[in-house]
Amino acid sequence: MGKEKEKEKYQRFSVSLPEDLLKDFDIVVEKHNMTRSDAIRKAMRDFIGSFKEQEHPEELVAGSITTILNHHEKAGLMDELTHLEHHHNNIITATIHVHLDHDNCLQIYAVKGRRNEIEELYEEFLKQPPLKLTKKSLLFAEKL
Repeated sequence: MGKEKEKEKYQRFSVSLPEDLLKDFDIVVEKHNMTRSDAIRKAMRDFIGSFKEQEHPEELVAGSITTILNHHEKAGLMDELTHLEHHHNNIITATIHVHLDHDNCLQIYAVKGRRNEIEELYEEFLKQPPLKLTKKSLLFAEKL
C-alpha cells in the first residue's frame, strides 16, 4: 500500500472587504458553483505563486506559450518555429496547431521545466517579428 496523504488542517480567519468587492466576488463564486472558501483558497494559491515566480527562477513550472501568426506573412516561418521547437524539446512537450481562418493560426506550446529556462524560450518567441501575439501562462508545479 502507498502512503496516504495526510488530511489538511484548516484554520478559520476573518477578512474585512469593501461591500462592492464582496458583492462581485459572490457573483463569481455563485456563477461557478463554488464556496467562498474554495474560491479564496484558489485565489491565495495563485497570489502566492505569482511571488514564487519572482523569487525562485529555478522552480519547476508547467504551462503554455501561445502564439497567433499569419503563416503567409514570412516564407519559412513554420520551419523556423519547428526548428525552435526541436531545439527546446527538453522544455516543449507538445504543440497544438489550430487554423483560425485562411491566414491566421493559433499555435500552443505545452511547456514544463525550470522557470528561468522557459522565460528564455519565451523571449525567443518574442523576438519572432511575424508572430502577431505571444503570451505565456505558467503554473507552479511542486512535483513534476
